[in-house]
Amino acid sequence: MDIKNQFIHHDYACEPSGESYELLTPELTEFIGAPNLAEGLSNARNQFSIVGIERVVLVHGTMVGTDALGWYGHWERGLPWLSRKMKQTYKRLVDALSGDRGNYDEKFTLAFQQGMTATDPRDSILVDRFSWSGENHHLGRADAAVRLCHLLLDSHEANERLMLWGHSHAGNVFAIATQLLQASTAGNQPLLSRFFHAASFFHAATGRIDVSSWLRLQVRLAEYATHREVFSPVEIVTFGTPLRYGWPDSQVGRLQHFVNHVPCDSSQLFRGQWPTNSNQWLRAVKGEDGDFIQLAFIAGSDFPPAYWSRSAYRANRWLGRLFEHKFRKRGRVANLKKGLRVAKQGHATLVDYASVDLRARECCGHSVYTDARWLTFHANRIAQRIQAGL
Repeated sequence: MDIKNQFIHHDYACEPSGESYELLTPELTEFIGAPNLAEGLSNARNQFSIVGIERVVLVHGTMVGTDALGWYGHWERGLPWLSRKMKQTYKRLVDALSGDRGNYDEKFTLAFQQGMTATDPRDSILVDRFSWSGENHHLGRADAAVRLCHLLLDSHEANERLMLWGHSHAGNVFAIATQLLQASTAGNQPLLSRFFHAASFFHAATGRIDVSSWLRLQVRLAEYATHREVFSPVEIVTFGTPLRYGWPDSQVGRLQHFVNHVPCDSSQLFRGQWPTNSNQWLRAVKGEDGDFIQLAFIAGSDFPPAYWSRSAYRANRWLGRLFEHKFRKRGRVANLKKGLRVAKQGHATLVDYASVDLRARECCGHSVYTDARWLTFHANRIAQRIQAGL
């Protein structure tokens, strides 16, 4: 099939250029930040305002969403009110238990909003959260991407410029959403048709996915494709996102990645350490070599959909063929051993967080990005890259 009608996914054989990443050992002062959060984030807020950003949307990753195991969504057809209630309850429980460890909780959001609030309300930037199921498979991420596309289209129509912050697989949700929008802009109807067809039979079999949202997006993208309208630019920042899906050309110059990284080879600073013996495995789970989750959850690492839904399995399999058409399971071990940290598209900032903060090793080194104590560091680094034109 024509490559134009395929989704882009990461090529694990591709090594990054030296210009696509930088390795940082942060200063202690960068971690501590300013005593006053508003003061510490003032430069970042000003730079965001200069490029027209009006809202920052925080998106959590896998397992900390509203329905990580896909249980409650299957009740939507028969008991929609109970499904919504259970999802809300589950998310509140997750927020209470995890806090800001691998999760954008209310405390983090309020701290960020405080830093983005200016004396003049017209210069303030809104900060809010976007929640999705958090399921670790193609279907769960595709459903999140569909709902995110609606948010991006609504912002485009309101002439509102967004910045997206995504932890873990939220970055891959962004990748799907931006590829869908790019396909619409380019008038690539075959690709859009394949995407919506892949889950069409699933819609008929279950109410787990918000069917109206999928059908409505299909109509909206078809309308945009008719007049080839270019969508408003979106600044995207990912944190600890495993290398899975690729990014469209529309994101060139508007894509940044942060990865917790301790280089194991001075000649290839972009590679992490994939464990091959017991000592290395112990270091990995302790987070001593950086973000082990980011290394491990590449193509082939998904969990199956809820076991009682055959239609979910089928839809997930079709979407997998669409998203990762060149991937072969037998090659997963070889891909893991490469230990790639840097995505083919965008600029990666590789940070040795644990050099100044031992808590950065928690959760296999995967939770540091959503720690509010690093908020000033991240925001200012993002602003510097934007100011430098990436």
